Amino acid sequence: MNKVKIGVIGAGWWATENHIPHLVERDEVELTSVCKLEEDQLNFVKNKFNFKHASTDYKEMLDLSYLDGVIISSPHHAHYKNAKAALEKDCHVMIEKPMTTISQEAEILLQLAKKKNKHILIPNGFNFKKFMSKAEEIIKNGIIGDIKHIDAAFSSSLTDLFQGIPLSESNNHTFQPHASTWSDPKKGGGYGWGQLSHMFAGVLKITHLEPDQVFCLSVPSPTNVDYTNAISMKFTNGATGSFSGSAFIPKNFGGTFYITVHGTLGVLYLDMELKRERLFVRLNNGDNTNYEIEEGDGAFSYGTKEALNTFVDLCLNKDVKNHSDGSLALKTVKILEAMYKSIESKNLQQI
Repeated sequence: MNKVKIGVIGAGWWATENHIPHLVERDEVELTSVCKLEEDQLNFVKNKFNFKHASTDYKEMLDLSYLDGVIISSPHHAHYKNAKAALEKDCHVMIEKPMTTISQEAEILLQLAKKKNKHILIPNGFNFKKFMSKAEEIIKNGIIGDIKHIDAAFSSSLTDLFQGIPLSESNNHTFQPHASTWSDPKKGGGYGWGQLSHMFAGVLKITHLEPDQVFCLSVPSPTNVDYTNAISMKFTNGATGSFSGSAFIPKNFGGTFYITVHGTLGVLYLDMELKRERLFVRLNNGDNTNYEIEEGDGAFSYGTKEALNTFVDLCLNKDVKNHSDGSLALKTVKILEAMYKSIESKNLQQI
């Protein structure tokens, strides 16, 4: 069997708990190279998962062996330099969200991927769920008419991370997330970069709208990153949007994620709260349709495996759909970049 050779840059908490174990499950994958800054932890990961090569330097890692694909799971502010180096080595890349924290950098990565004929996949796991594709199909087929307004919210229990305290849920994991990735505004910390990247990726996937203007208010954490976000948006088709995010959810609750799309013919409602999953359409003519979502397939059974399996299949040149590609990720970065400018300026920002 010809195996696809995969490398991992940033073998920390998220990669060792999700991405790498999922790779191990795929017979077609060879765990070829791994990079982590801390040498003792790097050697632990190399031995635990049987990587052939390891380095504390990502450029050296990319030179150690030929790679078909590279997973970028480093801190937010390092995504650009890591992904650019991998693309220049003719690798497909899966870049953890956000793609970058500067839109110009995201544009460079997108242009480079096109030049190299390589895939960029952002593992916004919700986008790879079947109910997301169903919602996209309903809207595309014009069932609710022209979109006039979108209402969405994404809340999760992460006040600890955004104030620089280790995530309590990771106490028994191999590693814990670096607090600065989430709590340092200079490193892409904050609820927007960390969590709302999921929400906007989902909204853009199912609606295919183009964002135009944004205004945002927020509540800062003790480290001066955003705990919460209250966002108003305008799209190029004239539609409006009202979006919110909050890290203030009890640990025993999990989180919430819903999207409501208001059209000229009716409304689509998608609720992804765990064990309350529902997708339905209510039309102006009185027709009501409920679409089945299996219990447990909602937002907080977060879809890490679906996105990673898609990336492996793309590396194997299989004909599969990338539900969160570089073009969509660029739009998400542009929204968040303008959102943070609005928080700082207290003014409406052009996207």
